[in-house]
Amino acid sequence: MIVHKRKYRTPTILLILGLIFCLASAYFTMNSTETWFARSGAVLSFVSVVVQFILSDLKKSEIENLFDSEIRLREKFKKVREKDLYHDVLSTASTVTGLIGTIIWGYGDLFL
Repeated sequence: MIVHKRKYRTPTILLILGLIFCLASAYFTMNSTETWFARSGAVLSFVSVVVQFILSDLKKSEIENLFDSEIRLREKFKKVREKDLYHDVLSTASTVTGLIGTIIWGYGDLFL
């Protein structure tokens, strides 16, 4: 099932802001004695979890709207089985971001 691309704006922006925050904290950690980079891993992991919740809620609400519609049952099942490339890419990016955030959170103070 393909969700309208406008609904993916918030999770995309959140992932980008999380990555920007992580990169900015890495830059500022290089020039100071603080360990902001390691702490940014926690923020990155949190953003990843929030994005996953948003994506699953989007998919759930689209399925609910679909089954409340007047379309025939066979067509409903066809729509549910359709792959949404943007959703899959965003979900994978969020998962990878969460894994990277966890590594940074645990070992970020050793990297820089």
